[in-house]
Amino acid sequence: MTDTNTVLRERLNNLSAQEKNNLLERLKRSEPSPDVQKAEHSSHEKKGNVADSKMKFSLFFFSDNGSSEHQGKYHLLLECAKYADQNGFHALWTPERHFHEFGGPYPNPSVLAAALATTTTNIQLRAGSVVLPLHHPMRVAEEWSVVDNLSGGRIGLAYASGWHPNDFILSSAQHEDRKEVMVDSIHKIRELWRGEKVIFTDSKGKEVEVALYPKPVQKSFPIWITSAGNPQTWQTAGRLGAHILTGLMEQTVEELGKKIELYHQSLREHGYDPKDFQVTAMLHTYVGDKIEEVKQTVKPALMKYLRNHLSMYETHLKNTDSKNQTVDLNLITDKDKETLLEHGFERYFNTHALLGDVESCQNMVQRLSDVGVTEVGCLVNFGLEQETILGGLEKLKHLKNVHQKQKNNSNKQ
Repeated sequence: MTDTNTVLRERLNNLSAQEKNNLLERLKRSEPSPDVQKAEHSSHEKKGNVADSKMKFSLFFFSDNGSSEHQGKYHLLLECAKYADQNGFHALWTPERHFHEFGGPYPNPSVLAAALATTTTNIQLRAGSVVLPLHHPMRVAEEWSVVDNLSGGRIGLAYASGWHPNDFILSSAQHEDRKEVMVDSIHKIRELWRGEKVIFTDSKGKEVEVALYPKPVQKSFPIWITSAGNPQTWQTAGRLGAHILTGLMEQTVEELGKKIELYHQSLREHGYDPKDFQVTAMLHTYVGDKIEEVKQTVKPALMKYLRNHLSMYETHLKNTDSKNQTVDLNLITDKDKETLLEHGFERYFNTHALLGDVESCQNMVQRLSDVGVTEVGCLVNFGLEQETILGGLEKLKHLKNVHQKQKNNSNKQ
């Protein structure tokens, strides 16, 4: 019988220089095999299978006004969570937002998820997203292990690299290195969660081995990589064996479909089956009786939302190296902005959101399903009155049930 070590040496000698570098990089990161990582996409789905052909419907929170001084800032979140938990919704997502009234109530998704863990029993509790370069990976693992215990193993995290330079006052990481820091932290959190000890450096420069406490309920938990549309991020998600969280703010459904194809290709190249992975798309959502009535209901709130988004983008551009800017802000007048916003509202309402009656929204869900989206993250808190949002949940539930019933019937044929 041929000696095993001899065979391994021969195989290593036959590798190209690039293949050897790739192998060394993989070993340095202690990245688990695809078979091990697949546990992240199966063990947590106690109430459904990721390969299920039915579209999942979740609620998404992202953009409440943080400047209000009233006591009930989280009333809507808590009430929506109870409703979702009792009416067959799949998950509830909360974001990480900093230093702006737009999304101000959400600086830490783990704190909110801990509160929701004690008032729900069924839905998955997800961060959409943890801006990983802003935090020490040990701290992220500790906080979410607490939530995993409180919820009985219902957590999932989307990770983002961050985009706004102002946010990085919270971190020693450089804004320019954020993508590399995110990937490195993902590997460390995975190792900690598996029960491995990880080496970190203390304040005196000494290397210290630490383990995660409390021990989590889930042996592994599902992760998403957040992407507004950069194709490289989709490829990174495929390489890491992660789900994708995206939206339609900066891309069309057709463009999204092409990126999903790229993502699936990357998954296959790294030993994964795309059927085991989710693509979650966040969409502004309000379902009513008539399209025109819905349009009149959501227009003031959505216009304000788009205006705030434009304001944040302008701030980002002002903090960006002027040599790399493609937009001269000094040439854009207030009238230009309003014209742009009016056009943006019409385009967004008609082709980029889940806004309308049950029939029109069902058509949108089907378009998303056709290009490979597996979960709709229904963004409900984009500025509507709380009573309007809570009242619209019944119609949203009806849309969910209609779509899933149609899928059940088609699967039987």
